[in-house]
Amino acid sequence: MSQIIADAMEKYKPVKILLMFSGGHDSLCSTHYSAAFLQAIGQEFTVYHGNTGIGIRQTREYVYSLVNSFRWSFQEGHPRLGETYEDFVRKCGFPGPTRQMHQIMCTRLKERALRQYVTYGCKSTPHARENVLLITGIRKTESKIRMGYTQHTQKDGSRIWCNPIFHWSKRDCDVYMQQFGLPRNPVKDKICISGECLCGAFARKEEWAEIKASYPEAADEIERLHQIAIANGHPWPWASGPATYYKHNPPGQMKMFMCVGCESKR
Repeated sequence: MSQIIADAMEKYKPVKILLMFSGGHDSLCSTHYSAAFLQAIGQEFTVYHGNTGIGIRQTREYVYSLVNSFRWSFQEGHPRLGETYEDFVRKCGFPGPTRQMHQIMCTRLKERALRQYVTYGCKSTPHARENVLLITGIRKTESKIRMGYTQHTQKDGSRIWCNPIFHWSKRDCDVYMQQFGLPRNPVKDKICISGECLCGAFARKEEWAEIKASYPEAADEIERLHQIAIANGHPWPWASGPATYYKHNPPGQMKMFMCVGCESKR
């Protein structure tokens, strides 16, 4: 795995290296392994966490705790002003569980903040032809969504995406964490998701019951946002979308019911 990182550094000569730590166990293994390797060769790096603004607080605290414990240099990204999850819900309602909405949420809540930091916080000038190495915990067999990844290192403009644990299995990650005594994210162990993003795109409906039972604070925030969505004409619930909602609640019938109700009162 260290050879994957070394090869990327040799080929692309990055001006800065970011270790992408979401709070999940895969990203922890990648971050911990890469940090140890880079420290051994005297190479500086920064751990980067994307704060989506709609995640479970305990996951953020888990990230902060590990960063402080290992004394890693740290940078946290946030959605841009006017592009928060609440702004989106107010304008469009909860995003439906589709690939398209997942991409929109990733771009809005994570991608733009990261691009801004790479461009203005890592490179010498915004237009400099310099590379920034981003080391992630993506595994080839991690999910059906990511099965399309065929290479452990890919270039995207100034950003070089490098996945040193690309060929690891879930068991490999579990063994690594046990070997080095790395603490597990309690959110991941309790509800089977890392919890850094609860946008609802690609979420299973069962997750709502799990979140509500285990992390009522996060559930209350989603309920608050739902009331905002309803007030702005977007009544469908979290982890759902307008197509599914209106299939069972046709707009015409809803209006007719309301009219009949008013007629009865009169």
